Amino acid sequence: MPLISQKTIEDIESVPVLDIAIALGYSPRRAGKQYEILCPNCDGKNTFIDPTRNIFKCFGNKISGECGCAGNTAISFYNWHKHKSNERKNFVDCVEGIAEEMGITVEYKNGTTRESGQPRRTFRKFREEVQTPAADPETVDKVYRYFLSMCPINKSHAEEWMGERGYSVEDVKTLLLRTVPSPEKAALILKTLKQKGFPLERIPGFTQRFIPYEMDYPEELVEEDKENGGYWIWMITAKSGYFIPVRDEYGRITRLRVRREKGKPKYIWFSSGENFKNEPEKLRWMKGGASSGAPLNIVPPTELLSNWQRNGELSDFCEVSTLISTEGEHKSQISANILKKVIVGVPGVGNYRSMLPLLKKWSVKKLIIAYDMDSLKNDDGSGKNQQVFDFLIAFANEALKLGIEVCVWTWDPKHGKGLDDLLVNNRLPVEINLRTKERTMVDSSMIA
Repeated sequence: MPLISQKTIEDIESVPVLDIAIALGYSPRRAGKQYEILCPNCDGKNTFIDPTRNIFKCFGNKISGECGCAGNTAISFYNWHKHKSNERKNFVDCVEGIAEEMGITVEYKNGTTRESGQPRRTFRKFREEVQTPAADPETVDKVYRYFLSMCPINKSHAEEWMGERGYSVEDVKTLLLRTVPSPEKAALILKTLKQKGFPLERIPGFTQRFIPYEMDYPEELVEEDKENGGYWIWMITAKSGYFIPVRDEYGRITRLRVRREKGKPKYIWFSSGENFKNEPEKLRWMKGGASSGAPLNIVPPTELLSNWQRNGELSDFCEVSTLISTEGEHKSQISANILKKVIVGVPGVGNYRSMLPLLKKWSVKKLIIAYDMDSLKNDDGSGKNQQVFDFLIAFANEALKLGIEVCVWTWDPKHGKGLDDLLVNNRLPVEINLRTKERTMVDSSMIA
């Protein structure tokens, strides 16, 4: 089989994921800034395509939240569509298949060509939201604390927190868990923030939305835009669910996560990147806010939190020579409360690089990366989840270069979906030392 030329490969790599999905017969439905289609890998499940970042991901598996179908190229999407996998061996078939669908001539290194049977398609142009930097952490912390103090606590959320999650009343107060307010209540809260002199600009999750007709909003929140024939009105981007504060190493609430009532993914960032310069639909215009990014969540046991968040850096009064890293805000907090250890919540193992400066800063001696065995396997159990596995190994290797002892905690998922479930079920993980390959059961003395 002749080798494909670099020019053709570059042509194929320029094809947007959304375009190839449409060419293959999918019917994308817009959902905010993303598009939703049926997963090419598992029947009846939803896959989301973000055209501004050219990525796709399925959230269909009821156990781990994903089916393995994910990627950031048209080649990867076509591979999942036709071969139900992302194996490299399908590369040539995928390139030729995409070329046929998109009307691209395939050129081979031996000088031969393969013509498509249809005219070349025109690609859509998508531009990302303007990445306005958020306000400084001190300002964001002050605004969020006052904002959360005025947000309600719904009965159903309180029952979840103190029932399913196992938090105490004091935990809820300390963590500042709060319900997302209704649009009417949010407008009154934002009005109060304005009246008390709190800035709303560049606070992630707060945004000015364009309204091309008059509505009954507090005048402090309304800014007329005669040129575009409407008003800019301050709002929040969350519509339902509850807030989970995310803290930095100084205890400052720098971001908020939203646990949604319905829809996938269940957890989203409280974020408000600007788009009004790029978005053609006026009803989708936003400005004045800031993107949340995906920061670390520094999680000590709740009993330490009320003192720490007003008294300097965590490392000044809490043992951090051993750090445990896992995913999920609730998983991290519940695990920290049981183990009486500091947990660092990494927003996806692929974001591991954001943790490296912290490891250096705190002179960490031992890093524990906690993932259940399912996280390291494909959805069908046929083999390892290569993407997660590669990120985990890359994370471990970078930490090993710093002279840190690196271990993986893992466990059978039937004993617990996350580290928190495992511990609540009175089970302990297996510890694998990545330098020596030694495997040992975690000692029960680690649990206070």
